[in-house]
Amino acid sequence: MSEQLGEQRHLAALRDDATATTDHGLLLDIANLLATKLEPELLFEAIAHVVRNFLNIARASLAVYDPERDEFEIIAIAIQEGSRVGKGWSVPHLGSRMGKAFDSGQAFFAKLRSGSAAFFEDPPLLNEGMQTGLVIPMIVDGKAIGTFNVNFREERALSQSDIELLGKVANQIGIAVANSRAFHSIRRRSEGLERQNEYLQELLQQKDSSLVVNCPSMRYTLDRLMTLAKVDTTVLIGGETGTGKGVLARTLHEWSSRRKMPFVKCDCAALTPSLIESELFGHEKGAFTGAHARRIGRFELANGGTIFLDEIAEMPLPTQAKLLGVLQDRQVQRVGGAAWIPVDIRVIAATNRDLRAEVEAGRFREDLYYRLNVLSVQLLPLRERKEDILPLAAHFIRVFNRTLGRSVTSISPSAIESLTNYAWPGNIRELENVIERAILLSKGPVLELDDVLAPPSHVAPTSTDGRKPELLPLAEVERRHIRAVLEETDWRIAGERGAAKILGLHPNTLRSRMKKLGVERSTR
Repeated sequence: MSEQLGEQRHLAALRDDATATTDHGLLLDIANLLATKLEPELLFEAIAHVVRNFLNIARASLAVYDPERDEFEIIAIAIQEGSRVGKGWSVPHLGSRMGKAFDSGQAFFAKLRSGSAAFFEDPPLLNEGMQTGLVIPMIVDGKAIGTFNVNFREERALSQSDIELLGKVANQIGIAVANSRAFHSIRRRSEGLERQNEYLQELLQQKDSSLVVNCPSMRYTLDRLMTLAKVDTTVLIGGETGTGKGVLARTLHEWSSRRKMPFVKCDCAALTPSLIESELFGHEKGAFTGAHARRIGRFELANGGTIFLDEIAEMPLPTQAKLLGVLQDRQVQRVGGAAWIPVDIRVIAATNRDLRAEVEAGRFREDLYYRLNVLSVQLLPLRERKEDILPLAAHFIRVFNRTLGRSVTSISPSAIESLTNYAWPGNIRELENVIERAILLSKGPVLELDDVLAPPSHVAPTSTDGRKPELLPLAEVERRHIRAVLEETDWRIAGERGAAKILGLHPNTLRSRMKKLGVERSTR
């Protein structure tokens, strides 16, 4: 009898050792998964496969608590057949088994119920054929961050050792989720810094421009600008190319309460339709061919500050629809992504077109037009504000004296006459470039223009007898002026002596304008 009892104890010990060995093997497998996978969904899918095989679990899910909404977000679900459902639904804190286990810090195992006494999750699980369930809090650093949930299709009981094992699994998953969140937070900050560095490099390549406040015609605009700076409303700036819309937008940001936060510019005309959404909203890795890494967009980069959408009329209609959603909901979705990312931004848009006419022509969304045109500022072309030419010229002389190391102190009478009589189709941007070239060519303290301001053949300067210059559509003026500059530079676009430098444009922007206006080099 004693020998039989001893054999039974020996067999029980062997079973306990086998169970312990199996348990250790399971935990080791999970530990290996934690070291190789950082994405919570992919990690959980692999862990669920291992645990299902061990305990014949029919369904497993992973829920993370969101304190702002006081609910659990289901970030992954795995069922016995092997299919997987990602993010998409949530469970309230109150009235759920998850909430009960989360609050108590203890595993909660019970038979599922229907009717008024059921917990929130029970009816959907019963519809899937589940009969019993175990909810285990995920504890990290002594605090619950969510729950690990398993279900069975039969009414079965789990031993205390099984529950303890699943508790260890839940805590390991919790550590993985916490680590993954920390990793993604660091990566987002790194991506943001990298993207911000790219944008700062762009700014360094731009000329130093600031609002010239001593222009006589700007008094009304300055008063309006001070009013607009006090509110956080979307602003639409209109005016011809080169009238200073970008400078006005930056000044509005600098005078606003957002001055210490980023000011991010996006030139809609310089981006192809296939890239503009990625540039504005960002993209996830693999979202399209060439998307080798995640990239945050300019809306995320401008979070807390101001985003300036230049040449808004050039934005494709599909992107206009997405922009309208961002303006309404103040959240963006990266290309190829599923998550909505909240953004706190002020939007300033600018255009050289009549947006009302663009709406009537079907090229611009009417609802977006009304969303943008809450408050507006219209800048006059330089030919209609000749009293501003000399103050602006004096400002640019001071700027280029400093940057070019020159000491020009005055403008010759003939240069003053040429400046005031010229039609300035390129507006302030053209004036800036003319002053820069003149300073480079001047040999003394007096600025001379000589051949620097020889007007292109299409421009008829105002004569001394008061005759007006030839009036042409703006697009035609721009087309002829761009062609004249290109011919002067032997069709060189980029570089120090390229047309883009003379016109004060980015080379890609000039190429976009050339394509839009049909400016091509003759093959004859």
